[in-house]
Amino acid sequence: MFASDSDSERATSIEDYQNTCSEFILDISNDYKDWVDRYQLSPEETEQRKEKIHKIVENTNDWISRFGNTIKKIDIIMNDGINKMAETTAGYPFKIIVTSANQNRYVLHERKPIKLNLKSYPRDNRQVRICNYDKENVFLLESSGKIEINYSNKSFEASDLLDEFIVIKPDDFNTDDTISITIKIEELEDNIVKESRGFTTLIVIQ
Repeated sequence: MFASDSDSERATSIEDYQNTCSEFILDISNDYKDWVDRYQLSPEETEQRKEKIHKIVENTNDWISRFGNTIKKIDIIMNDGINKMAETTAGYPFKIIVTSANQNRYVLHERKPIKLNLKSYPRDNRQVRICNYDKENVFLLESSGKIEINYSNKSFEASDLLDEFIVIKPDDFNTDDTISITIKIEELEDNIVKESRGFTTLIVIQ
């Protein structure tokens, strides 16, 4: 028997589901690369975005293999990769950086509360702020275990730059617990939203 979740009937083994999801990630990456072509960017920018998508495929499938020991964790890692590919396809017109323990995008974290440092820099004469991911959620969040999340409401006020901490605290610090979080940032000009982008981070407890 393999470690199971409520959706484990979708696969006969963890290895089978890992392979299925890895193949899906590879297949869907071609769709995102096609979208990059449709944007008719400069050859340099087109190549850069496609290279980043290719790297996301490599990292996602590596983490599926290394840490995807349940159906739920595999799903979290797979969905995280899809979100990252979508974000890379759209590009970032203004700067967003999310780090934890000196790591970016893919974080291996020790068993203690996770401090994500969000920094965002708008373009000239503009401001930035965190916004709700959708009508029901502040963040797009998937986790293999229960977690608490703390953040400052001041992050939702427009400012010349963002330099904030978002703290994620799992109820239990189990090895290979897996968390994916997407933080959405808006760029404003004269209090009017001009652009918005999500930034997705994958975290595994070690």
